[in-house]
Amino acid sequence: MSLLQKQLRIAKEQEKLLSFIEYGSDTNFFCGYVLDYTSEMVTIKHITKFGKDDGLIVQPLDAFVRIDFDDDYASLMEYLIKNSDKIYTKSNYKIDFSDENYYTNIFNFFCGNRDVILSFEIDNDFFSGYLIEFSESDFILHAIGKEGEDLGMSIFRIEDITSIQIDDVDNRRRNLLFKWRMDKVF
Repeated sequence: MSLLQKQLRIAKEQEKLLSFIEYGSDTNFFCGYVLDYTSEMVTIKHITKFGKDDGLIVQPLDAFVRIDFDDDYASLMEYLIKNSDKIYTKSNYKIDFSDENYYTNIFNFFCGNRDVILSFEIDNDFFSGYLIEFSESDFILHAIGKEGEDLGMSIFRIEDITSIQIDDVDNRRRNLLFKWRMDKVF
């Protein structure tokens, strides 16, 4: 029996999450549970990055460059599966937009708030995290990665902001994972 067949058997029997990475893209992969397999094919109960069941995927095994297991991603996905409803629960807040400068309203409201992650579009890229401090010209962001990893502090110029996304589903996922990681550390 090959190691691949052995891992598929273990994953099926123990209901372990696997990540199936396709050839040609390290970012295009499926995460899920093995429901069945042969020497050539696998049926996966696909789980979204938000921890929700997303149907079945049936694919040839030779479509995958590798299959990951027992890693950090599997652990965080197990956590998300158990807590996925929290991602879809919006925070309760009401921003006062009485000042004509919308950024000032948003900054005043969210500065120091460790419950809501903001994403700032700057130079065609998004930077997400907690707003720590701001002045008339710049701000400090405690950056949080896509998988809830602590990316440290960054300073940005306010004039470079193209848009701000507040408390969207991706940011609620980041927030949940960041707090989970911090709880694991302490």
